[in-house]
Amino acid sequence: MKPKSNKSLPCAIFGHNYTRSKTNKDHTIELTCMHCDMVVITDHKGNFDSHTFSNTQIKDALQELYRLKRHFPKAKVS
Repeated sequence: MKPKSNKSLPCAIFGHNYTRSKTNKDHTIELTCMHCDMVVITDHKGNFDSHTFSNTQIKDALQELYRLKRHFPKAKVS
């Protein structure tokens, strides 16, 4: 990972230093890095999700496409 500025250099070397910036109503926590201002969200299980969408319909559509892709595997051609 090449740092693009001196501001993100500590994150490239030592990793991000997250602080809690917001707690949402659906019990997810928004974390912001103190150095590079990267925002991640934790889900209900505590996993990090770096995709922050302002429009929840986009996120729901992407999840549905993923489920359809997993449900209907590609046919193998022989």
